[in-house]
Amino acid sequence: MVVAVTPPSNLNSYIGDACVASDGSKLYFFHITSGSNPSTKIVSVNKDGSSLTNIATLAISTGVNYKSIKQLSNGKLAFIKNNFGSNPISTSIEVINSDGTGQEKLATVPLGFTNHQIANDGKRFVITSSAAIPLAYSGTIVNSNMGDPKSIVNSRNVLTTKISSDGTKIVYAKMNGTNKIDLYSYTTATEAEVLVKTVTLPADITSLSTWTVRLNWMEGSSKILLSFAKDSNFGTVDGYLNCVLINADGSGEKTWKINNQDDWLAFTE
Repeated sequence: MVVAVTPPSNLNSYIGDACVASDGSKLYFFHITSGSNPSTKIVSVNKDGSSLTNIATLAISTGVNYKSIKQLSNGKLAFIKNNFGSNPISTSIEVINSDGTGQEKLATVPLGFTNHQIANDGKRFVITSSAAIPLAYSGTIVNSNMGDPKSIVNSRNVLTTKISSDGTKIVYAKMNGTNKIDLYSYTTATEAEVLVKTVTLPADITSLSTWTVRLNWMEGSSKILLSFAKDSNFGTVDGYLNCVLINADGSGEKTWKINNQDDWLAFTE
């Protein structure tokens, strides 16, 4: 698991989304600098912290940002490029070689969707509508086109999703009342949805900041990791990241906290 924290001492330089390389040898992440001289770079580092390397400096202009980096089975890095600064606004899935060469567009994302993810094959995907009542959709990229994705019917008011590395399953989370999170598993081939687990929030999280909720498949698709944060203001120490690890069938729950930081966000791959 990769965990990123924005230090209150330097809010203009921080780590964006991150992932573990497909062979587990290193991490890839966005290094973002804001302020008068903004930049976004793709950086790699070995898992022991050595060989910090700037792979690529991505094009930046007003309204452009980059999200959701991951390594595909062909070795390329895939990520989301949002262009909200000029008309027409657009979102695309981009790929680049792991040495920083050959950036190209994999597909254009239809307007009105967010939380875009693709499987390791670079084809199967899950996206979420940005409507007042969000809904998750799954589909397959064909000839650089995301086509007509199918809605995941029970995912109304979805908080977050995660597609498995092989694209066969999607796990998603939604609130159950005010103090519980329901986890569902969706099989892409059959469109079957199963309630896997209902997780009760810790008693001291009285108002969940839903933007902190994250999901991931672990050990292939045999385990599910849910994480969410108790927020605190920058500079205080009562915030924590709450992690819940379960088997894909909902059994074997393990829970732990990462304490004494603020504005935690977990990135796992």
